[in-house]
Amino acid sequence: MSKKFSQNFKKQPAKHVLKGSREAVIYSMQMLYSLGYGSIAEWTPLEQTEVPGEGAIR
Repeated sequence: MSKKFSQNFKKQPAKHVLKGSREAVIYSMQMLYSLGYGSIAEWTPLEQTEVPGEGAIR
């Protein structure tokens, strides 16, 4: 990866959405945290989606 690309990449925020069962979303948040992606407090609260039994966070 070029140095120019990595510098530009750090300056541009990305929006990520996790959708799935409550257990799958929480597990994914914990996995991302363990990889150093970000703290769990940075995610929005779990929201219901139009699909029964599914939730989403941003």
